Amino acid sequence: MPVERLSYEDARILARERGEVRGHVCKVLLIEGHHDVDAVRAHVAPRLVAMPRLRDRLIEAPLGIAPPAWLPQEDFALAGHVRDGGRAGGDEQLERVVATLMEERLDRDRPLWSIDVVALDEGRTALVLRLHHCMADGATAMRIARSLLLDGEETAPPTTTKVPAESAPADSATSPKGATLLVDALRWRAARVMRGGHARRGARPSGARRRAARLAAIRRELTPGARPSQLARPAGPRRAVAFSSFELEELKALGRAAPERATVNDVVLAAVAGGLRRLLAHTGAEAHELRVKVPVSLHHAGETDEANRDSFMVVDLPLDEADPVTLLLAIVAETRERKAAQDAQELDALFNDLGRFSRSLDRLAERWAMSPRVFALNVSNVPGPQGELAVMGSRLLEMHTVAEIAERHALRVAVVSACGRLSFGLCADADAVDRLDLVTDGIAAELRALRLALRAPR
Repeated sequence: MPVERLSYEDARILARERGEVRGHVCKVLLIEGHHDVDAVRAHVAPRLVAMPRLRDRLIEAPLGIAPPAWLPQEDFALAGHVRDGGRAGGDEQLERVVATLMEERLDRDRPLWSIDVVALDEGRTALVLRLHHCMADGATAMRIARSLLLDGEETAPPTTTKVPAESAPADSATSPKGATLLVDALRWRAARVMRGGHARRGARPSGARRRAARLAAIRRELTPGARPSQLARPAGPRRAVAFSSFELEELKALGRAAPERATVNDVVLAAVAGGLRRLLAHTGAEAHELRVKVPVSLHHAGETDEANRDSFMVVDLPLDEADPVTLLLAIVAETRERKAAQDAQELDALFNDLGRFSRSLDRLAERWAMSPRVFALNVSNVPGPQGELAVMGSRLLEMHTVAEIAERHALRVAVVSACGRLSFGLCADADAVDRLDLVTDGIAAELRALRLALRAPR
């Protein structure tokens, strides 16, 4: 059988999981009713047929000469992935449960995902889905969550595939052995060298306009800021998590009411700026411009590719700007410029070119792009399904998302919209950021200030 390996981008993401930094993203689905772990396993099991990646584990290449490969788990057992998460009680207790799960690594010897079923007060159940980031970016993780859990989102399996049992061994006749893996890794390495050699010999100048566009993107996105932020702390082992959600239509109305049309993501960034301003005030730090990394999905509509396919842009948040409308308009101008210049696409092409030319250059560029001088924190926004949604016949009440912090980036903000609501999911190094509630309070206060200044309807 052909051996499927991690892409360059996926391998870079996998390598970031070291020290105290974990490597997973998380979706939290709150549904009506009490559902035990057996019911969730019965719901999930037939859906795995259409998602074979969730039955694969990573196998390191012999001698490390190629990226790890995805191969079927021979002793796959669903019970090891859909687990009883106990009882959490209320929303604050759920945040603590999710924080504890964010501290826990996914086992590299098994498929890199899990669902914890957590009983809540008020007749609710939380499904906490974790996926390793090397197998799913924001858009892909949302697609997996929908296919795995939402009613009516089942993907039709191949007609020749049977529904897996609770624990079913992979077909050993189709699983590559050690010698096959070594030969394939050598073949991959040789092909990479040949591609690099041909690229160097056959390279042609890309034209003055393209070179200027790329240099401009590098200047805007990768130029270091004047000083690192207070979030530039070595990662510790403990995590804190907080959720804050609002009506999606409220943020859309704020964008429509702005003097210059603002997107929902522009309003999100303005709200985050308010939260960061309040956090800095608590620490006694002076409010100043803070650079945030904003992931940009490069997936095409209808695409089913499971690999990571995103890039980013970096936006300056003027935290010292007290007027909420002026702050929002400054963000609108920045994001509009970067989108018009296609900075995210230029950076994606740059990193791909460096990966083909030189592994050393690729690693150097990766370290530079992850520097706390280039950005202070990551703020992602992934649209989810809207309308009335259900899981196991029960209404989906709310969806949250959480993403892991990075080394010397002690706070991460992940935003998701679903069921007519938009949720801010905050994950922080608990030893570096001791008052996440200040950030959530600041987000709400900034949205209130915008609403009053724009006279926008709620």
